Amino acid sequence: MKKWVIRSLEQFNQNLHKNRIINALLNSRGIKAQKEAAQFLNPSVEHLFNPFLLKDMDRAVDRIDLAITRREKIVIYGDYDVDGITSTSILIRAFRKLGVDVSFYIPDRLNEGYGINKEAIDYIKQLATDLIITVDCGITAIEEVEYAKSIGMDIIITDHHECKEQIPNTIVINPKRYDCTYPNKNLAGCGVAFKLVQALWMKYNLSGFEDFLDLCAIGTVADIVELTGENRIIVSEGIKKIQKSEKSGIKALKTVAGISDVTSYSIAFQIAPRINAVGRLSDARIAVELFTTTDEDKAMQIAKYLDQENRMRQKIEEEILNESLIMIQNYYDLSNDRVIILSSPYWHVGVVGIVASRLVERFHRPVILLCEDKDGKCKGSGRSIEGFNLFENLLKCEDILVKFGGHELAAGLTIEKDKIDELRYRLNNLAKQVDVEIFLPKMYIDMEMTEEDITFETAEVIRKLEPYGFGNPSPLFYMENLKVLSKRVVGNNNKHLKLQLDKNNITYDGVYFNACDEFKDKDWENIDVVFNLDINEWNNTKNLQLMIKAVRPHTKWISDYFKNNYFRYLKFIDNNNNIEGINLDKIKFINKDENFLKEFVYFKKGYILVSSKKSLEELMYFTDFYKVTFSKNDGFDAQIIICPQVDEIDFMNSEVLIYDFLPGLYEYDKVINRAKCVYNFIDANILQSIDEFYGDVSIKKEIILNVYNDLSNNDITGTVDEMALKYNVNPYQMYKIIMTLKNNNFIRVFIKNDVLKLIKNQDTNDLNALILDDYTEKIKGLKNLLYNAVWEV
Repeated sequence: MKKWVIRSLEQFNQNLHKNRIINALLNSRGIKAQKEAAQFLNPSVEHLFNPFLLKDMDRAVDRIDLAITRREKIVIYGDYDVDGITSTSILIRAFRKLGVDVSFYIPDRLNEGYGINKEAIDYIKQLATDLIITVDCGITAIEEVEYAKSIGMDIIITDHHECKEQIPNTIVINPKRYDCTYPNKNLAGCGVAFKLVQALWMKYNLSGFEDFLDLCAIGTVADIVELTGENRIIVSEGIKKIQKSEKSGIKALKTVAGISDVTSYSIAFQIAPRINAVGRLSDARIAVELFTTTDEDKAMQIAKYLDQENRMRQKIEEEILNESLIMIQNYYDLSNDRVIILSSPYWHVGVVGIVASRLVERFHRPVILLCEDKDGKCKGSGRSIEGFNLFENLLKCEDILVKFGGHELAAGLTIEKDKIDELRYRLNNLAKQVDVEIFLPKMYIDMEMTEEDITFETAEVIRKLEPYGFGNPSPLFYMENLKVLSKRVVGNNNKHLKLQLDKNNITYDGVYFNACDEFKDKDWENIDVVFNLDINEWNNTKNLQLMIKAVRPHTKWISDYFKNNYFRYLKFIDNNNNIEGINLDKIKFINKDENFLKEFVYFKKGYILVSSKKSLEELMYFTDFYKVTFSKNDGFDAQIIICPQVDEIDFMNSEVLIYDFLPGLYEYDKVINRAKCVYNFIDANILQSIDEFYGDVSIKKEIILNVYNDLSNNDITGTVDEMALKYNVNPYQMYKIIMTLKNNNFIRVFIKNDVLKLIKNQDTNDLNALILDDYTEKIKGLKNLLYNAVWEV
């Protein structure tokens, strides 16, 4: 479960767009001026930045011009992922148009790994190469660049990865250079390659540089860079090119993937995985051949091969994922470990990055997966979460790494096997220094919608924000307090739900994919929903539809539910609290600490036990992402349990946080002996809270007399709640009164559909002789225990 976060807008410009929804969405994407908004909604190549604003672009163009004049041999040195493949293909196609003698080199992922290596440089030299141009790599290759220069080759670096303090001593085009003032710092590698082509076309006064936008759009989407500003133009215009592309490779890929309508989604989840597959499993060069060939039969043959490799990749990925999950279960304590690092000699280095991404999605913490080789070295990939910069933190561990590079959220690395434990230790310590809040999975919501907002016009105008992707996600909306009219299972696998919801007598249709297990059996009457707004077209009929992404019980409904049912579930057990030999040393009494509580919840350390009704309000913050239940656990190993019946709870050897107190020493003894570790929050009001609790479970003889006297005249009929209201007691006290009279043979009780009928027995003893429970002695030990704890803490 994720915490819902509605984006806060510190500076809200009311005049970006006449439509209220679009205006808010533009603001939430950080757009501040009308001109910027107009360009965002109407992306055009006219708004691309001048490529010569990139540091060293002029030097690169001059060196390439010299190479063309001298008829020198140029080799493009690329990377094996989609970004590198499309970058390489862009420059190959561009140089062929310019009549350049050009070829390319992409290292083997398994045997060479990422980036430039000296063996590859030697091979390239044998091709009589004069100039190497790197794409999507090279920014950390200081020694390799010097080596290439020493054997008579010039080298131009084009890259977009993070720069270390020192960069290669050559022509370097990278918007992330500290001395580069280029406005778009978030270009993908293919974006940098495209800007080089744009600059060359400007140099030679050529038209048609836009023809390369299709390949650039594929690489940009696949590399998950922000789809804002210039990147948005690249992808928006590129999608149009892909839609009607005459490039043999793109046409073949669309056919094999079954794509008719090209979107950023189809690029990310249908095109990109097929290109990535060959780089991960076999030889990325074949993908460059796909994008550079003009032979349609050859292109189709390659596209089918890519599709086959992708199926194989999916199978290997699933195997590694399952093995990783077993290793995490066996060797990791996810309540304490903040960074997951796993290794195996049997994993494929080309696939571990994808699996790491899936593990990050599942556990919401940084993950590094490493492949061990026979020489004691391990190569792998890491993925991270927002707030933990993986590149910067690996930089702090540079002394134990053989090699590394990457971004804030993704990195590749090589490390000696015997250094893995040290890396794990260091990264976990670094992760403990950041705000615990980053480890709470969050769902960011653009804005709340009203009934007036949900219209066909709104659904149509929202489409102006496409293409969606990182930095410009599909807009998420929020609506609260909808009444659930109906739920029904749909889909061939019975995993999806079709909902009918009502808000102020307006009915909405909703579809919630893969939610059957999560929501089908919930008895929530009023819910809040997060959704995309969509238009469903079926049999020439259009209907508005909420594409539901998350649901939760409405805050007031759940708050009322817990408060109203608190006394129903309050099962005060008259146990013997005079327990001998209870070992209180196992309890760690601590002052109420918000950070401790958040860490306990965010890392799902175990159970939080709550006895006082007052505590419920304080814990409402957690109820939308942390399981809350009454009395006992229901299979989850991390949840809040209200009115805990300790005899009924399987603590599963988890940690336990007693948020306020337990009703007696018996309960403490049971928890201490069943839990892994027990914490107890303490504050100055704890003794008063205990008195209030016992006031709620105690009954007075005069009220019993009132009930009994009323029975002398007539039978009493009604629910426990109705009777409690009549006698001004809570439902638990009413239940206790009834059971006390019944167990002492003063009344008979009949029940049907929650309605009770109380009938006075004719032959009864004197009610004045009835002895009630006196909790004074019972709670003395408990209060002494907590009184001493207050002073000790």
